[in-house]
Amino acid sequence: MNYIDALAHKIRKDETLPLLLSVLLRGGSVFQRLGMWKRLHCPRVRVAARVISFGNLTAGGAGKTPAVIERALREISLGHQVAVITRGYGAARARKVQILPPGATDPDAVKRFGDEALLIARRVPGVWIVRSANRVKGAQAALEQGCDTLLLDDGYQAVSLERDENILLIDGANPFGNGCIIPRGLLREPLQAMNRATEILVTRCDQTTDEALRKLTETIRIYNSRAPLSYTVHKPLEIQRLCDGSTLPLSFLQQQSVQALCGIGNPDAFFQTLESLGARREQTTVLADHQALDQVAFSSELPVVMTEKDAVRLGKTDLPNLYALTVSLAPYG
Repeated sequence: MNYIDALAHKIRKDETLPLLLSVLLRGGSVFQRLGMWKRLHCPRVRVAARVISFGNLTAGGAGKTPAVIERALREISLGHQVAVITRGYGAARARKVQILPPGATDPDAVKRFGDEALLIARRVPGVWIVRSANRVKGAQAALEQGCDTLLLDDGYQAVSLERDENILLIDGANPFGNGCIIPRGLLREPLQAMNRATEILVTRCDQTTDEALRKLTETIRIYNSRAPLSYTVHKPLEIQRLCDGSTLPLSFLQQQSVQALCGIGNPDAFFQTLESLGARREQTTVLADHQALDQVAFSSELPVVMTEKDAVRLGKTDLPNLYALTVSLAPYG
């Protein structure tokens, strides 16, 4: 873990920082606020398709990908032509719009589109993936492919594109970090930004307390009293063996010693899920968000269990002890 990742980890944990560094980071928060203010006051573009945005107020780890997958599957089942518009976090730089048609195979897909986008493509047959830093250009490219429903992945702050639904996800276990704006905290914009949401999903409700959820609900309703509010969990589905694609029941992890490996925005949530399934973490490997796995030391004795996004970045493997935990978004309670 490099210095920047270690600093981000301390901020997520709200650990004490050196005074000078804390002051400098708070000063940097002013520029984040100004940048968001500027975006909010720029002209917005309406395209000839339904636009549904998924996003969050904090940096990393609110669980957008399962929500996008669930909605994409639903829209396709209703007969819509669906495209997911993404910036391609973790992918190689690209100036032009990148398009991955449904069912297409591309050995460089992770580099071109990023792990989240490729995971969506694998879980949602029939979906188009469009990568563009400019969401308006990405939407226009999707329209040229005949798509009528556009899902903006991590689009809450991408306000240049008008949307019909603005779905905000909030991590129930760590809703707003320390309450400070990036880079001193996790917030991308102040809590008042919740008022733009047309629907609010609180995720990982099983990893906090009912009292904490009650207080979070009160905070949400201060800033947005009208949006429908749902409580969800990331429900484990099965264990996938990566060398051959076979699946195992969740009971495989019961009392099983494992190497837990994770390179996502909120690794603690994944580790807590493994422990809730009865796994014993003998070894823990924490990577930076979207980090490649080509230099990772895998245990030769223990089962190595990772997230689906980590498995996407890994690609093909012949190692028989590598597994991925698959999850889906489900109602809480």
